[in-house]
Amino acid sequence: MSFAVAAIGVGVGVAKLFGASKRKKAAKKAAKKAAKELAAKKKQYENLDTSNLAANMENKMEDLTINQKGMDVQSNKAAASRANIMDSMNAAAGGSGIAALAQTMANQGSDDAAKSGAMIGDQEAANQAKTAQGAQDVQTAKMAGAKDARGLKYKKTNKLMGMAAGAKSAADANVAQAGKDQMNAIGGIATSAIGLSDRNLKKNITKVGQSNSGLNIYSFEYKNPVHGKGLFQGVMADEAPDEAVVSIGGYNAVNYDMIDVEFKNI
Repeated sequence: MSFAVAAIGVGVGVAKLFGASKRKKAAKKAAKKAAKELAAKKKQYENLDTSNLAANMENKMEDLTINQKGMDVQSNKAAASRANIMDSMNAAAGGSGIAALAQTMANQGSDDAAKSGAMIGDQEAANQAKTAQGAQDVQTAKMAGAKDARGLKYKKTNKLMGMAAGAKSAADANVAQAGKDQMNAIGGIATSAIGLSDRNLKKNITKVGQSNSGLNIYSFEYKNPVHGKGLFQGVMADEAPDEAVVSIGGYNAVNYDMIDVEFKNI
């Protein structure tokens, strides 16, 4: 591989890795936010009121009582009528004709009072019944409205919880995809002039020689096949010169163009 081709490969690989790492970070942040929102919506859904709306409904008709007002009016008017007649006829009380007239007038006063009292009592009873029925109708209407409002709230909360769950699922998928892109970018860099040489990424490490500058040369395999499959040869980043070591995705890599060891798949 020529230096120019290697440089292009490294540049593209690093750019892809940078982009994937940035997307993964943003996706993780979005996933965390989505998880928090889903938890909040789930709590709201769990706390929805499912109590009986009719539990405290009252029978307004049971408070209706026999109207006493008409009877009171009748009694009071009859008593007043008798008192007035007897007072005016008091001087003639000894005369049978006058006494009979007084009795007739008293009876007539009682009849008039009874009729007037009955009319007032009927009107009061009717008004009371209408008031009770109106209160009952208002209570029924309020309960029906509360039931409709509760139903709409349930649907809205359920819809929002579904949207939150969808957003979390999408965010999790973005995190997974960004992780794959990141690993693919790292794998691409591993095949260029820059090789992932972090000791923590390798296994079956065996020293096979030493370069002219004194760098140890090893054969090894990557723990994760995405970094490369098969047996490789190269150096360990912790033994390479500092100027040849770069950090990629949190791991150390070596620019083999700056040392006298060839990085290759053997």
